[in-house]
Amino acid sequence: MKGELLKVYYYCAVVVVVIINGVVDGAASTSSKHKGKGGSGRGICSCYFVFGDSQADNGNNNDMLEREYGRARADYKPYGIDFSSSSSSYIPTGRFTNARNVPDFIAKFLGFDDYIPPFRTTKSRTILKGANYASGGAGILRETGRTLGQVSSIKKQLENHNYTISQMHTLLGSSSKINRYLKECLYTVQIGSNDYLNNYFMPKIYMTSTQYSPQAFATALNKNLSQHLKNLYNYGARKVAIFGVGSIGCTPYARENFEHTGLPCVDEINSAIQLFNSGLKSLVQHLNANLPSAKFTFIDVFQISTVDPLNYGKMVLDAPCCEVGAGAMQCSPFGKVCKNRGDYMFWDGVHPTESGFKLVASRAFNAKQPGEAYPFDINHLVHLS
Repeated sequence: MKGELLKVYYYCAVVVVVIINGVVDGAASTSSKHKGKGGSGRGICSCYFVFGDSQADNGNNNDMLEREYGRARADYKPYGIDFSSSSSSYIPTGRFTNARNVPDFIAKFLGFDDYIPPFRTTKSRTILKGANYASGGAGILRETGRTLGQVSSIKKQLENHNYTISQMHTLLGSSSKINRYLKECLYTVQIGSNDYLNNYFMPKIYMTSTQYSPQAFATALNKNLSQHLKNLYNYGARKVAIFGVGSIGCTPYARENFEHTGLPCVDEINSAIQLFNSGLKSLVQHLNANLPSAKFTFIDVFQISTVDPLNYGKMVLDAPCCEVGAGAMQCSPFGKVCKNRGDYMFWDGVHPTESGFKLVASRAFNAKQPGEAYPFDINHLVHLS
């Protein structure tokens, strides 16, 4: 691997976070300068709505009795081991990592006093703060993730959001007041990974890889997602950040289950992902040009996650921190975990550790390199009028 660029799944390595702590703290301090606009406990914007898959899920899949632990559920140990101050008596939250994920950090940078609650627990006035609809295992296509049990596709998440809006009538009154409120909210969408790992690259279960070429499949996903984003716009969203899919061909799961002949990553998967990401960037251009007052932006997670392994020293890039069964994606229920979690890129077979999530959130909020966010980063997005 020496001298090569390792496209690390989703996020740069943890060791970099140590170097750029000032950047992360800077994102938070930038938001604090604008506190007060949304009232108590809110900073730059009044509300934040989250859509996505396990990269963003913070508990919507909890207690799904038809689904076994490890199948799009993260409400079991060792998930969340570092979320609270006690690693011995903690209660897993349903986040697919050892602690916080991207929406948690984005909420912090925006100036919220607490995390955005999962949709399954929102009630009364808490909906004015926002809601997290993300569901582990979910995809753009409705059939994606069906092998994992009941998951909420992007379509279902939008239906849940529409229900939330209906509840706002008793709190805000007229539709015009609701629309004025929603247009100042931030919306993030992190979805698409499962359409590849839990659909296209599962040929024994899904027929998509025989029905579509990689380009045709990417085009189909972009077209499907486009309609959902237009629906989100019609529900009142104006400021929307769409996260691309990271280099999932570099995950421990992909490296164990797919041929990569001496290479650090499964290029077949990463190449397919890049076709989808390229389409997302074009989609953002199209939406901004054709929807009045629309302010969509694309976060290029793949670019953010392309790193030089020489910068990582002894960082473990090719193995999960938690115990993962042969060929599996998630941590074994109540299994062992590494003690030096700050030295691992991956928490389980596909999800990064908290530090990886923290880094991508900081770069999404305040981009540091050209192309990481197009046409602007989230900090710029939320300040647009």
